[in-house]
Order: sequence, then structure tokens, then C-alpha cells
Amino acid sequence: MTTAKHLPVAAACAVFLAGFAMAEPLQRTDPQHLAPVPPGGYDLPLAPPVVRFPLPPQWVTMRSDLDWRKAGRIDKKLSEACAARSFRELQPLRFRAVFKGEVLGVAFGHGLNLYDPDKQADRKMIYLFRNGDSSSCVVVVMQNEDLRVLQEAGASSGR
Repeated sequence: MTTAKHLPVAAACAVFLAGFAMAEPLQRTDPQHLAPVPPGGYDLPLAPPVVRFPLPPQWVTMRSDLDWRKAGRIDKKLSEACAARSFRELQPLRFRAVFKGEVLGVAFGHGLNLYDPDKQADRKMIYLFRNGDSSSCVVVVMQNEDLRVLQEAGASSGR
């Protein structure tokens, strides 16, 4: 039972289907496409191998066979500020220090990778963060042996 309202729609569908039937057969893929995966698949792993610390090795700024507690002094005030998230790394573990297999995050007092809105950092220091992204954060402070930083500090104190 077709009404006058439905005739234009039915006619349009018939014209569409007739035009579709007269078109040449569809090609499933372009000749430039790659061949399908062979039966049984490839012998490739599904993902790259999982490594313990997947960051590039150039971001390891220090390696030592010492215990991390002997690298510098533990600063309780900065550790509390780190636990309150007001003194922390900008990107956790962007730079790393490896002490006896334990990995600590590194931030520099001159501002590299350091979030310090209260300006508690000293330019001549390096800050090591153990559990830096938790409320049990421990901050170890050590002297920066970089010659440029020491020269800048000497030049600014001589003025």
C-alpha cells in the first residue's frame, strides 16, 4: 500500500539502485595496497620488549655504586614541601640518578625540571627525589659540580 507521499522516495531509491547496478564492479583494494597478512601471521612481537626503565639512557645524569642516602644530605623541609606538592619535579623521572640499582628523579636548582613557586631552591644544588610523586617523598640535596654554575656563583658573589 503506497501513498502519494511515499512515491518520490520510492522512485529515488529505484533510480539509485538502477545506477548502482549499472556501475562497474567494485574493486576490494587498490592495486598499490600491501598484500594481506600471510596465514599464520608474522614472527614479530606484538609490542616492543618491555624494559625496566624505558627512558633513553642519555637522561641518566648520574650513576653510582653508593647508597642514595650517601649522595648528599636529606632536607626535611624540602621533603615536606615535596609531599605537599609545592616543591617537585615538573616531569617525574625525566632525568634520573641510579644509585645501587635504585632510581631517583633529578631536578636542578637553576630551574631545569623543577617546580618551585616559593623559590626555595639554591642555584648551586641538585635535588634528588625519591618517591617524588607521592606523599612519602624524600629530597636529597647535593652540590652541583657543573663548572658553569660554580663560575656564575663566584661571579655573582664578587660583585
